[in-house]
Amino acid sequence: MMKSALCQQRYRLKKKYFDPLPLNMVSKTSPVKSMSDEQWNQLVEVWMNPIKMATCEKNKANRAKVKFHQTTGSRSYMVHCENLGEKYNDEDPNALDLFKECHYSKKKKGYTPYVQSAIGEMEKKIAEAADVQQEHMSMSEVVADVLAEHTKRNKFLQNVGILDVQPRTSVRNLQEQLAEEKRANAELRLVVNTQREQIDVLLEQVHEAEQARVKDKEEMQKKQAEIDGKLDLLLSQPRLAEPEG
Repeated sequence: MMKSALCQQRYRLKKKYFDPLPLNMVSKTSPVKSMSDEQWNQLVEVWMNPIKMATCEKNKANRAKVKFHQTTGSRSYMVHCENLGEKYNDEDPNALDLFKECHYSKKKKGYTPYVQSAIGEMEKKIAEAADVQQEHMSMSEVVADVLAEHTKRNKFLQNVGILDVQPRTSVRNLQEQLAEEKRANAELRLVVNTQREQIDVLLEQVHEAEQARVKDKEEMQKKQAEIDGKLDLLLSQPRLAEPEG
């Protein structure tokens, strides 16, 4: 808790007394009574470190990309949600209620344009589903759907304790992917079966050719045996005496 408070204090000091000024204009004396000049200068040296400054710029750029900023201060989503019991008469607020609670800015007394737009989309989806009597959509599914359309891998629902809720768009994409894989597998099986049939035909042709070769060889051996038999018979006959001259 103390560490978190210290980090928050340093963040506020940096935002007010360091970030808006050129480096040569940063004060050498502590701007607050709770910090000595030595402590202040040590802190400034840390902020002026090139690696630290590069990291800060990168973090700043990343924060600029965030559409749904957390407005619960130093409290986590879970802790903030646990303290909402009295407001909802000890009933569990739904996912849309939690989204509104965790993204309402007390400082600005309202929602950012991104958050307001997302809430509008969520409420519209709920109304449309009720009007056309679609299959039941839970608040969690609606919130997951809208967040998935605007951000990648949004963890808001998990962070507030609502687990195992997948965006319906993701489910549809997964179903389409599975259907495509089934079609591809069916086509592959067809190709494999066709190739097997072709191989079977080739094997049958090879077998028939081998049988024909064996048969031809046997017939040739039989004919050769007949010729050899006739030749032996001729050679075994006595030769006629030649007449005297």
